Amino acid sequence: MTEPVSVYHHTGLESSGGATRVARLLMEAQAEAGIEANLSFELGEGPDSAAILPGDFGRYLPRGAVAHVHCTGDWPALLEAIPPGRRTVITLHDCELFTGGCPYPLDCPELNAGCVPACPRKFPGAADLRKEKLRQIHRLEPALAAPSRWLARLAKTHLFRPVTVIPNGIPWPERPTSKREARSRLGINPAARVVLFTAHGATDAAYKSGNRWKSIWSALKANVPEALCFTVGGDTAGRDGDLVVWPYVRREQLALIMAASDLLLYPTKADNHSLVLLEAMAQALPAVAYGVGGVPEQITDQATGILVEPGNEHAFIQAATTLLTSGSACRELGQAAFAAGKKRFTAERMAADYLKLYRKQAD
Repeated sequence: MTEPVSVYHHTGLESSGGATRVARLLMEAQAEAGIEANLSFELGEGPDSAAILPGDFGRYLPRGAVAHVHCTGDWPALLEAIPPGRRTVITLHDCELFTGGCPYPLDCPELNAGCVPACPRKFPGAADLRKEKLRQIHRLEPALAAPSRWLARLAKTHLFRPVTVIPNGIPWPERPTSKREARSRLGINPAARVVLFTAHGATDAAYKSGNRWKSIWSALKANVPEALCFTVGGDTAGRDGDLVVWPYVRREQLALIMAASDLLLYPTKADNHSLVLLEAMAQALPAVAYGVGGVPEQITDQATGILVEPGNEHAFIQAATTLLTSGSACRELGQAAFAAGKKRFTAERMAADYLKLYRKQAD
């Protein structure tokens, strides 16, 4: 059984969220293992970025390389560009490969009907787009991977192909940054009760209930007057009393903020296998989250965090209040989350699982 000659990863925007982060982590791990690995983007942002349009992707694939696709702005064009017979792996980071355009269908009644021309979410040509993506999947017969069992089940149902579950992984520290050190570096009172919201787009992040963050915070502040809140991920910075607004920050800075916090508030409406949750676990930061999508595969309720019935904002606020006012509960959940994540969600394990998938496809 031979190793792949090389792996050619492809994603959309160079700085776009989880898909690009996973592609970079895999590329780095594969390069360390002696496998030639490269990464291209459709919208590069630096002078050395390899920007390749979806329809040109096939022409740039190195001979013998595994084509590992993470996301694209045009699935039909990119899939059409891959020559038949080429070893192809697709990681589903959301549902877009088998929908008419939406990353997460939520409760859309048209998903199981195959989408309709008059898409209720206004995606143009949704039914035809979905059919064309399915046609290309049947033509290429790629190996499909999904980070969560939840998404794997959906994809298998709609794409009529097996899907390998490979949970996301991140570099895991030997130990989390101490809360005392993190707060000292950020100038936070050691006795404060600190909560954190974070998402790409912050309060504009629709799938993360960004429009509800301030309301949740206001209710929590009324219950826990000594609480301090950070929001991270938007375009602006500022402060409104004990609500501190951070813009997008570098990953190292976010890790420091997480280490300084007591509780991550994660009222997500839809999720696959969130890197934010993994990054919080790596800093021993427990989360209160809605139990949607793949989130219950990351958080064990009452053991490494708290899961709340999706959309039950009152229960979400009560769970956060209970943790913040119960002394050692946040610390104990955070320590358990760190230990569980170190066993299950490392970048090394993720890279090894993908190598097995490459080998299996070569059989």
